Amino acid sequence: MQRKEAARSGRAMAPRTPSYPTYTPPVRSSVPDAMDSYEAEKKKTFSKPLVTRGKGMQLGKKSKTTDIYEKVRGELGPEAEDAPLVAPSPAAAAAEAPSTRASLSAERDPIHITVAETMSAKLSRDGALKSFEVKGDLQLRISDTSFTKAKLDLTANATHGAQYRTHPNVDKALFSNQKVIQLKDTSKRFPANNAIGVLRWRIASSGETDLLPITFTVWVNKGSDSTTVTVEYELTGSDSLQDVAVTIPFQTVEPTITSFDSNYEVTGDTLDWNIGHVDTSNSSGSFEFESSDPESDENEFFPMNVQFTKSTSFADVDVRSVSLLDMEGESVGFTQDVKCVADGYTIE
Repeated sequence: MQRKEAARSGRAMAPRTPSYPTYTPPVRSSVPDAMDSYEAEKKKTFSKPLVTRGKGMQLGKKSKTTDIYEKVRGELGPEAEDAPLVAPSPAAAAAEAPSTRASLSAERDPIHITVAETMSAKLSRDGALKSFEVKGDLQLRISDTSFTKAKLDLTANATHGAQYRTHPNVDKALFSNQKVIQLKDTSKRFPANNAIGVLRWRIASSGETDLLPITFTVWVNKGSDSTTVTVEYELTGSDSLQDVAVTIPFQTVEPTITSFDSNYEVTGDTLDWNIGHVDTSNSSGSFEFESSDPESDENEFFPMNVQFTKSTSFADVDVRSVSLLDMEGESVGFTQDVKCVADGYTIE
């Protein structure tokens, strides 16, 4: 009887074992979560190779994903949910590789040319041109010594009366006759890893407002107790301008802005009219302000300083091709950029 009671007692005690209820809920909750999570990732994983079909890399990825899927179905381990997230990464890297290689190829061009210009002008308040000057130079930088025996074929026209001058070590006669930049002594080489100016030019004029890329007219109306100033701009050249801004000084009372195109700022003792990009779509505009100081003199608002940049040179200068003398004139790739900025462009 004691044995039967002990056995009966043991059977009664079994359901109260703590391990059974503690173990059962994780098994029930983890299976659907893992399956749902994996199925979602599986669909995403297999949908991506459809875009890049035909690439050899993708065949390996599909086989690997299938193996992981079978493993998850058998084990349903939590680590299996992370496996599909790794598979798309190599595919994405492979897709980005062509653009990356193209970028590196452009950066590795051993010959780089910079066309740099500064443009200065002095304008009267009624828009007349007092003086105008453009100074420019062509800079050559070679990063590989095997490319230092180079010859540059240029376009260098005397547009707007441009005057050109070559570096003393450059063959002047060859440039004058054929517009070619090449060392006089062909046994020597251009220095490597150093930007050198091989050509300079200058354009100067006075009175010819047609040369200006942009003109300004200032209207000043003096009243009994205030002064109103209106500044107008007009794009006169065919090239678009970037980062156009006019800085207007003042000395006494801060003026009140009454009308303006684009944006403006008041910084310290200046009004900064930030016009920005100017092309045929906004070839003209105006800015108006008023000084309430009855003692103010219109001269305190001058000289006004104009800033802008251009993505093309004012002079008709361009590099058409570059070749190597020690490679029987074989043409090579090069990069080129243009930097044209206003420097000393004022309204007096």
